[in-house]
Amino acid sequence: MPPSELAPTPPGHAVLDPYLRLLWNIAPPIHPATPGAQADAAPFLTQQGLHLPPPPPGLEGADAAAWQRAAAAHAAAHLVFSRRLFARAGVAPVTQALVDVLEDARVEALARRALPGLRALWTRWHTASPADGQGFAALLARLARALADPSYDDPHPWVRKGRALFFLDAAGDVVSPAQGLALRRMASALGHDLGQMRMAFDPRTHRIAPSYRDDNRWLWLAPEQEQAARPPGLAPSAQAEGAPDAAAVPPERLYPEWDARIGRLRASWCEVRERLPSPVVARAAAAQPAGLQASLVAALRRLIRAPSRRAGVRALDGEVFDLDATIEAAAARRHRLPYDPRVHRRPAAAPAGGAAFLLIDTSASSEASLSLALAAAEALAQTLSDAGWDVVVQGFESEGRRAVTLWRVLDAGERWDAPARGRLHALRAAHSTRLGTALRHATRSLAACPASRRMLWLLGDADAHDIDIHEPGYLAADARHAVQAARQQGIGMRALVCADDDGSAAARIFGPGGSARVRSLQELPQALGGPG
Repeated sequence: MPPSELAPTPPGHAVLDPYLRLLWNIAPPIHPATPGAQADAAPFLTQQGLHLPPPPPGLEGADAAAWQRAAAAHAAAHLVFSRRLFARAGVAPVTQALVDVLEDARVEALARRALPGLRALWTRWHTASPADGQGFAALLARLARALADPSYDDPHPWVRKGRALFFLDAAGDVVSPAQGLALRRMASALGHDLGQMRMAFDPRTHRIAPSYRDDNRWLWLAPEQEQAARPPGLAPSAQAEGAPDAAAVPPERLYPEWDARIGRLRASWCEVRERLPSPVVARAAAAQPAGLQASLVAALRRLIRAPSRRAGVRALDGEVFDLDATIEAAAARRHRLPYDPRVHRRPAAAPAGGAAFLLIDTSASSEASLSLALAAAEALAQTLSDAGWDVVVQGFESEGRRAVTLWRVLDAGERWDAPARGRLHALRAAHSTRLGTALRHATRSLAACPASRRMLWLLGDADAHDIDIHEPGYLAADARHAVQAARQQGIGMRALVCADDDGSAAARIFGPGGSARVRSLQELPQALGGPG
């Protein structure tokens, strides 16, 4: 059930409902604090929505309203950008507290990138400073401020280390791709330093600061909940009949779809759910043709050396204009819409490697060629991971625009290993191929990566079809629009056609030179091609 069909927002918070709709086009129910709640109670999220207590004592009028907007916008940022939940098992309380701080900062940074005006809404509540001391709570609050406010320069080495780990640039414009396991590792490293400083920490009295941030209880799962948890405010969709048993992974996302008949994008038209293939079975690596890995490594080196559209990062000032950003800003100003003022591009040292998204067509039409596609994905994932690339691997299928399923095999920041191999070979062919939506979902992931080379490889025939579309060419036009939009962001797009056909569908969508046939693993290195 979409958020708009959930229980209505209580009248006392009615003003926040249209506010969140304007920000993110979502409307989680907002509930007042339960009677008897503590005066310093924090906001919190549950399956029922956002539970928002009264503003802290001393805030009245406009200040109280601003605090409520900050709290609601922060919770909504979690619903939009927190892609996965965390298991408490084996995680120290100090690490949990640090994950909370880092995840809060990550979702706010992503939200500010989309809506720059949110920075002022949130930074006014970050008042921590060296005057607060060097205790555990004070350092966490100072770290939170350093991650939220680029103008704040904290002198403490630990706070500076946290900022250096979190951002890839000194200005704080480029967030490290820290999510999932990578974020846990970052928190563990910072927690180890606190342990060396003999910091006292009592999880029973710990409170997240500043006060507008929710207590993050919904981000943490008990072991028995890991397979059944859903994001707050978003109801689970029914599992596709005949698909492998899977645990739905939050959150569900909405993507537009290009309608060539009217020449415009239909906003929030397609719904994506991410799931984990199950069971996860350790599997030995498949035998590869002699010399395959060496050939793949050579092909990847050619990709890295090829010219890239992405030279540096967007900035407020500089000697070179970012043409795409300038056009977007000019169009937005003409229509009196919010826009990103960073219309320049300045040099930045990007990681020497790359970021890759392997998107595998697991629709019913791919059944005959799925084994070759999985073998190619396994060889690519292993080689890319060994070469230092950040790799994401997902399969996809659909049953109409409201049921596009992405099967999570390997997440960003994770290493290719036996469990990931088991998830890959648990994929089964079923249902349809809403290709454009899957491409936009993958593009969103790659757009957040700061690597010097970002590539998406589709393993499938690129023959887009779905059960709710009967007009020839409609979904192919949408997929072609998604490919063009991704390339404008500097993301290479290429189809590796593993099916036994002429590849004409892929050529129509990915354009001349944007696709190649792969009839055996020996052909894989040459099929990788150029930047796409």
